[in-house]
Amino acid sequence: MKQALVTGGKISGIVALVPLLVSEVPAPWDTVLCTIVIICGAIATAVPAPQTGSGWMMAYKLVSVIGLNFGWAANHLAAGQHTVPQLQAPDTSGKARQ
Repeated sequence: MKQALVTGGKISGIVALVPLLVSEVPAPWDTVLCTIVIICGAIATAVPAPQTGSGWMMAYKLVSVIGLNFGWAANHLAAGQHTVPQLQAPDTSGKARQ
């Protein structure tokens, strides 16, 4: 229950913050800003993460943050930056695991 409240609070904060920030951008530039965020999100999704220590890592992280690719984003998890432990499926064969 507590996790649901925390998640709900985060979502509410994002829902309130994004329109507030976009409203501060001059009208001709709001579409450009949204387009940049969408393009960066698409690039972060399509391009695999570079090796640790690569010269491209800083650029990749910048594009990922601009594209809102953090937290529980699927490709963020696939890059190994934050992993979730995998549960093993129950053994239905009746044999003991070794």
